[in-house]
Amino acid sequence: MPSSFNAYQLRIELKDFKPAIYREVLVDPNITLRKLHAVIQAAMGWGNSHLYAFAQPLRAADTFWKTPNNRKWQKPDPEGWGEPMNDDSKAKLSQVLVAQKQRLIYLYDFGDEWLHTVTLMDFCHTDLPLPHLQKAQNGCPPEDCGGPPGAAHWSAAWYDASHEDHETAREMIGEHEPGSLDFEALKKAVVKLQKKLAPRAK
Repeated sequence: MPSSFNAYQLRIELKDFKPAIYREVLVDPNITLRKLHAVIQAAMGWGNSHLYAFAQPLRAADTFWKTPNNRKWQKPDPEGWGEPMNDDSKAKLSQVLVAQKQRLIYLYDFGDEWLHTVTLMDFCHTDLPLPHLQKAQNGCPPEDCGGPPGAAHWSAAWYDASHEDHETAREMIGEHEPGSLDFEALKKAVVKLQKKLAPRAK
């Protein structure tokens, strides 16, 4: 770890897609995991309309569901649904990721199960306002489409005019082909978070 840095460079990748769907962002190391959730939503282009949770598996091969709840974080459910996890608003990113190549799992939508890996790529010093979107590859699938298998189905239907779901796929995905990316729109969404996520003056 360098002696002086003010940003983490993170790679956020949506699992189970080839070619990869990923983003590279610079963030304040001291943001909470709840604020990191907001960054991921903006950078990936999700709609922030479903539940989410973070996990830090004990072993690299462990899945989100095999990770014990004392190594998971989410926004507490006032109705107490499911097994309790840690409060994501009380955990700082710098407390969870402390070395290069360390990872978190980020699960968005417990139904479709959009699984992301969040990897600490580097410790940086920057004068850029944070968070900052550096790089993006490929757009995310439409929400509520059935997870990665559903995304594959609707993508195939979008391209195949003879497919029985072709028209529905066109309505769901839109006129731009599956995987299309509007980098400037994502960048603007991340910029909007800069004031919102800035540390509060004491």
